[in-house]
Amino acid sequence: MKKRFLYFLLSILCLLIGVGVYYFFKKDILVYESFIGIKKSNIEGYSFANWLPDLCWEISFLFMLSAIWGNWRLVPLSIKLATLSVIVGTELVQMLGWIPGTGDIKDILVYFIGFSIFTLLFLTKRPKKNL
Repeated sequence: MKKRFLYFLLSILCLLIGVGVYYFFKKDILVYESFIGIKKSNIEGYSFANWLPDLCWEISFLFMLSAIWGNWRLVPLSIKLATLSVIVGTELVQMLGWIPGTGDIKDILVYFIGFSIFTLLFLTKRPKKNL
């Protein structure tokens, strides 16, 4: 039970980090900001603001799946593959112009790297502590 709660907290933390980076370091004015008249400060040159929020949101979702199933290793393979397919597929259909957004091959690469690292971290066997 403690692991599920930890995964839930890590999910919320990653989500908030992604939102914070997206909101405070993205130089573009967001749609809702233009409606309510919020002006952005001129923060230039933060290229990590383009991919870091996506990575944080992906990791947040993967931690939430881990919280639901109790561990990433217990999440069904079909759910893992569907998650990766939807994330990458969304970028691809943005690149094709079928849905609004900016499809980017760098985002797809970041998604694969994040998914792979997350999976590898859960595949390593940890020695049991003898008490």
